[in-house]
Amino acid sequence: MNIRKLIYRIVGCIGLVLGAIGAVMPLLPAFPFLLLAACCFGKSSEKLHQWFVGTKLYQNNLESYVQGKGMTKKTKIRVMTIVTLLMAIGFLMMHRVWIGQLVLAGVWVFHMIYFIFGIKTISEQEVESAYPWRIQLHIDGMHCEHCAKRLESAFQQRGKLKAEVNFKNKTAIVYGREAIQKELLHQIVHQAGFAIVQMS
Repeated sequence: MNIRKLIYRIVGCIGLVLGAIGAVMPLLPAFPFLLLAACCFGKSSEKLHQWFVGTKLYQNNLESYVQGKGMTKKTKIRVMTIVTLLMAIGFLMMHRVWIGQLVLAGVWVFHMIYFIFGIKTISEQEVESAYPWRIQLHIDGMHCEHCAKRLESAFQQRGKLKAEVNFKNKTAIVYGREAIQKELLHQIVHQAGFAIVQMS
């Protein structure tokens, strides 16, 4: 195995672990790490790549993006920032391995070019059109930003759903590709540790 593929696998495994943690810990974003893992596995091991795309992590967090829906400008900037920070950590850890640093720097440049030119930039309106169904929930039990992120993560993990939660107003706007039964909404919110007091 050449050193380039080895580094891709190492970085991919780091991205996978951090993405898996982010899927259950709302303060750590899962998407950019899982996307990094997908890119690295795709360039280093067909077996690892095929295994990864069959996991729930991939299907719930990346599948719709990979199918060509693109990203908003805001999302691109956020993802590129996190990828840069992750790669910077790896770069510093390899301070005695200049070949590794060189390869990692090349990977970083590739990712920046890919995110800027290779991924379609879509408007917020296009994102909204992909989730035509929406409902506003008034939530009881939220006390901080961490609560809001936990609830957003709970909806995201269901697939085909996303939510924007405002803990100050105690509200959550839930977006879906199709209508969601009220019982399921109550179940998701309850499992996250909160309660719905009103729907509108």
